[in-house]
Amino acid sequence: MAEASGEGGASDAGARAGDRTAALTSFFRDHPRLRTLAVAGPPYAVLLLFFAIPLLAMLVVSFQTGEIGGPWTLRNYMDFLGSSTYLTVVWKTLVISVQVTFIVAVIGYALAYSIVRFSRRTTLLLLLVILPFWTSYIIRMYAWINILQSDGVLDSTLNMLGLPAVSLLYSDPAVLIGFTYVWLPLAVLPFYASLTNLDGDLIEASKDLGAGPVRTFLSVTLPMTINGVVTGVILVFIPTFGSFITPRLLGGTNNIMIGMVIENQFKSAFNWPFGAAIGMVISVVVVALLVLGTRLGGGLFATGGEEA
Repeated sequence: MAEASGEGGASDAGARAGDRTAALTSFFRDHPRLRTLAVAGPPYAVLLLFFAIPLLAMLVVSFQTGEIGGPWTLRNYMDFLGSSTYLTVVWKTLVISVQVTFIVAVIGYALAYSIVRFSRRTTLLLLLVILPFWTSYIIRMYAWINILQSDGVLDSTLNMLGLPAVSLLYSDPAVLIGFTYVWLPLAVLPFYASLTNLDGDLIEASKDLGAGPVRTFLSVTLPMTINGVVTGVILVFIPTFGSFITPRLLGGTNNIMIGMVIENQFKSAFNWPFGAAIGMVISVVVVALLVLGTRLGGGLFATGGEEA
């Protein structure tokens, strides 16, 4: 009797849950605006809370002078845009960011292509690619210091081989190596995702029509995976432009990037409005460059795709 009573109770509870689900479904069907709000509301709330509000706060602070809550002024922007020293740092940051993005894109695309086309252990290889993310960023940078410094791992290896030491630490190559190592996994993953969805029959058709490997790559493979390439470029270019830890640890005082200048304004000079103004100008420059590059690159490879 007890078991029969328990089964009946469970059946009634299931029926009541089904009724509530049906009623809720019917309610949202009759109120499409509430249904849209329930689906799209949480993502917009997250974007508003963690992106829009902090950006708006930084914009407000950038128009104040001296300290937060001070008089309104345009002096922060005028001081930054009128200083050749700061503009030189921005130009050097732009050059390094473009170099890092190009190097990471070439190496990352070749690595992702090799994983997709020539290996069956894709899961293991992808695990090895993302393995560095399990270690602290600072620890990885100090590991590279031990490798690149004088009498470090690199110099000791070269001495064992009878070659002269190079001592790359605190130089531009050291900064490029550090950035390439840090951001390479971020580029490989979108490249891999786009290459996985590439239709191999298109490559075979291109070869059957007489196209060589280079022409097949430029007219079929690259245009068909351009969305992954653009995503990887964005994921590498933006953090490189604003980075300050890698150039500080591997580049020394002779390799100042604009991220180091912004950090100094917030942590040492305590001039938050000026740091916020620099951050706003850099944000606008980065967005403009990415939009321009995406349009130019997309148009170029769209043409190639049509020809293919």
